[in-house]
Order: sequence, then C-alpha cells, then structure tokens
Amino acid sequence: MDPPDSASRVFCSRILSMVNTDDVNAIILAQKNMLDRFEKTNEMLLNFNNLSSARLQQMSERFLHHTRTLVEMKRDLDSIFRRIRTLKGKLARQHPEAFSRKCHPGLLHPRMSAPSVQGWLLEGHPTG
Repeated sequence: MDPPDSASRVFCSRILSMVNTDDVNAIILAQKNMLDRFEKTNEMLLNFNNLSSARLQQMSERFLHHTRTLVEMKRDLDSIFRRIRTLKGKLARQHPEAFSRKCHPGLLHPRMSAPSVQGWLLEGHPTG
C-alpha cells in the first residue's frame, strides 16, 4: 500500500485540480445530447431501411409479374402473327390474282405508304 502522500496521489490530485469541473460537466452534457440525437437518427434510418426493404420486395414482385405478362403477350403475338402469315400464304396460293394486284393509293390509310402495305402483306405485320 502506498502512503497517503505518495507521488502518484500527489500527481493525480494536481492534475485534477487543473481541470475545471464546469467544463467537464458541459462536455458530458454535450456528449449526452449528441448521443440522444445519434440514437434518434439511427432509429429513423432503421425505420426507413425497413420500409424501403418492404417496398422493394413489393415492387420486385410486381416487376416480375409484369415481366412475365409481357413475355407471355409477346409469345401470344408471335403465335398470332405466325398464324396470320400462314393464312395469308394459303390465301395467296388459292387466290394468286388478288395478291398480285397493286393496291390503289387512294385506298390506303393516310399514314401507310404502298411499300409499308406490301411489307405488311409479305411479313405479316406493319414494317413502317
């Protein structure tokens, strides 16, 4: 055991006498206030992250559903256009005179030109 007036006790007491307790208390209070703010901010960020995660999950499911719908629609349209081309081919073989005639320009839709109509007849869908 050290005697009451040991060098370490004297050193510590002199260091402690140099520190202003009001300043230390002000620093501790400021740190507590910052800790409260950081805890509130952290809680708000956690809530935001949880809400964002839930919303991302919902949107991912919707996106996947819409993507599947679009793929299915494309498959259906491809099948429809394939059937139309098949029917046009059969009609062209059965009635070649109807398909060899040129279309009258006045009968065309205002936005469709003769080449786009011919492309439509040959390809099964509009080209323009």
